[in-house]
Amino acid sequence: MVTVEGLISWVLRAGVLTGAALASVGYFASSEVAWIGVLALILTPFLRVMMAGIYFLMKRDLAYFGLAAYVIMMLVIGSFLHMI
Repeated sequence: MVTVEGLISWVLRAGVLTGAALASVGYFASSEVAWIGVLALILTPFLRVMMAGIYFLMKRDLAYFGLAAYVIMMLVIGSFLHMI
């Protein structure tokens, strides 16, 4: 049986390994590949918080869902502010 914790753990591992591999290959190949690796590393924690938020919403735990939504909102706002 697949647990939410196991699924989130798998997503974190896959995201970090994929991002690190792409960044390493991009170091020798091209900057575009390295940028995709860095982007994967940046999006990994965001995806983890989104998965937790969806889980809390499904369990109708609105306090933790609100906290996850707040963290997602701060990550998005911080990303947009960094682009400016």
